[in-house]
Amino acid sequence: MGAISLDLRGAVIASAIAVTAGIFAVASLKPYPAHSQQQGFTFALIGDMAYYEEQEPWLANVHAEISKEPSMAFVAHVGDLSRPVRSCGEETLKLRLSQFNALPQPVIFTPGDNDWTDCHDQQGVKGGDPLAALDRLRTMFFAGEDSLGKRKMRVTRQSQSSQYAKFRENARWDIGGITFVTLHITGSNNNLGRTPEGDAEYRERNAANLIWLQQAFAHAGANASRAVMIIQQANIFEDLPPLGGPIEKPSGFTDTVSLVEKETIAFRKPVVLVHGDSHFFRIDNPYWRRPPRGQMGTPALENFRRVETFGSPDHHWVHVTVEPDDPAVFTFRPRIVAANVIKR
Repeated sequence: MGAISLDLRGAVIASAIAVTAGIFAVASLKPYPAHSQQQGFTFALIGDMAYYEEQEPWLANVHAEISKEPSMAFVAHVGDLSRPVRSCGEETLKLRLSQFNALPQPVIFTPGDNDWTDCHDQQGVKGGDPLAALDRLRTMFFAGEDSLGKRKMRVTRQSQSSQYAKFRENARWDIGGITFVTLHITGSNNNLGRTPEGDAEYRERNAANLIWLQQAFAHAGANASRAVMIIQQANIFEDLPPLGGPIEKPSGFTDTVSLVEKETIAFRKPVVLVHGDSHFFRIDNPYWRRPPRGQMGTPALENFRRVETFGSPDHHWVHVTVEPDDPAVFTFRPRIVAANVIKR
């Protein structure tokens, strides 16, 4: 499989071995958890898998490959534990929880729309109640102050502030000079525009997300972090092809898109946003628009990149390496699971 490496100017350099996407600055490696800024480390990105029962062996293959590298700092799952008719059921939730806790690394999970937003009749979930599904998800997956997984990792939760006590899923942690933060932002327009109850939930959670994001950048600035990585489920760049389409109005993502851009500009160091949702592995810069013919246009945000993980029917994972002396900080490698490759 060909390789692509992205530098600050967005130049594309092909190599014949692995796909890498370098994105600026620096950070940390073993031993875990005492990473210094003079060390490097690795971690995994997954999500949007096993939508059908027949795909469960493919997901097991992904987990088996990740388990072969127990020294990775953590595994981040960007949501959608399955499709709604499965993910809204307690049986699937219990299965995924046990699978996460069987992985040797700390596991960070942020919810997707299939896990609660889409738990209603129009998505084939008869008698479903999205808000009840959200409560159950929070109780099952975010009970303590540590991550999931065999090896736990302590995180800072937004719920540690009494004002945001219900938002246990929003977490932050630091490794090797990098600040990581999860935001509870889901597909299906972030739960906006379907019901009055959903709109009220959206407004409260959206306000909490914006505060949490601002606090993450303030924390990164105060601690002289080398980079910030935002991890969420929704593809908030709805109009960018491929897989882009008409933006729903009002959009449940407008505030986030605006604030990420504002904070990225102010931070002046590498910012990476990781998401799932549209099931299209890519590494690009959505804060770019083709200028009108005959006009120079404005360059994209040089210190920003978006990474989207693999998603069903593709059952693979993204391996991220952080090196201390690499000016491109993060290297992203698509790890193609041989057992899941279809003979053609």
